[in-house]
Amino acid sequence: MTTRIAFVALYGCVLAPIAHASVTIADVRPDRTRLDPARHEVVAISFQLSEPASTVLHVYDGRGIEIRHIDSQGELAPGQHELRWDGRDWRGKDVPSEAYAYTLSAKGQDGQPVTYDLTDVTGGDELVPRDVKWDAAAGRVSYVLDKPARVNIRVGLQNDGPLLRTLIDWVPRTDGLQSEVWDGFDASRVLNLAAHPSLVVAVSAFSLPDNTLFVGSPPTTVQVIDPLPDPPVRRTAALRVKHMYDHSQQPMESRGDYLIQLQLPTGLRTRGGLPVIEGPTPLTIESGGEDRARVVARRFEPVYFVDGQFLFENETGFLPMTWVWDPGTTSEGIHYLTVNLRGYEGNFGMATRKVYVRHPDSKK
Repeated sequence: MTTRIAFVALYGCVLAPIAHASVTIADVRPDRTRLDPARHEVVAISFQLSEPASTVLHVYDGRGIEIRHIDSQGELAPGQHELRWDGRDWRGKDVPSEAYAYTLSAKGQDGQPVTYDLTDVTGGDELVPRDVKWDAAAGRVSYVLDKPARVNIRVGLQNDGPLLRTLIDWVPRTDGLQSEVWDGFDASRVLNLAAHPSLVVAVSAFSLPDNTLFVGSPPTTVQVIDPLPDPPVRRTAALRVKHMYDHSQQPMESRGDYLIQLQLPTGLRTRGGLPVIEGPTPLTIESGGEDRARVVARRFEPVYFVDGQFLFENETGFLPMTWVWDPGTTSEGIHYLTVNLRGYEGNFGMATRKVYVRHPDSKK
């Protein structure tokens, strides 16, 4: 009797169709994370499909712009597959030495696109580089990264002294021991800091996503492709709450530090090739080209130093910015004037001038 009731109940039911699940992309692995197109090296991205699907490998630069896509050229069967990238852009040209991100997209029989993309769920975290060392004899700064990252190195002086040079500016590096060349000079090449007793080497970094590929040799500056594809296709990025000083959230083109100049009045007397400061003198900060546009688009404050000691700070900055320095309490002789432009989002500019201070009542 129980069996018959169960049979009748089943017979009276209306069976709803089972929803067809979208294709899944799993077990994604590159066979290498570094490649050199000049050596004809190729990276193979392997992956598993849960059902038949057409698949595309997308490659993006640090701006999130697609610089190449490789199509499966038709539907792939369920199982293991790979798509390969040769380190070239959509024009067939070798891409610059830089870090690139790859994603996979697939469209199964239901027509719904599925994307494998680790860019927004991995990377972007602040890293603290370990074992930072300056070897003056070898002319190298060494440090250790626990993960692949973008790295910035600035040098300056202790006790709230000025920043004096940016050695590398948010360029990609793999994990492990790193070594950067430095000749010991400041950005304006007037100070040799190699053996300075108050030297500080500050190494900052944020992690790169797990889907990063490194192409070519480690770059010393950020590299971009120009011109861009027409029209450029950008990766759809997840929305994130904006945080100040979060360099991973800043656009690649505007993330770095600024080139600025410290200008003195024209017509100053000279002594041994140095401009002579004989009284209150206007010191002007200026910048040019694209850097100037980046500076004026963001809030910043100028800070002035003499011989590494704080002189004056203005909470509001603009370009050109002029402050009049009175050297009355500064001893006569050679001195170094430094200006730092401190951006509110962590971008800096730095410049130094070597001058000779002469007091009007001096007989020298």
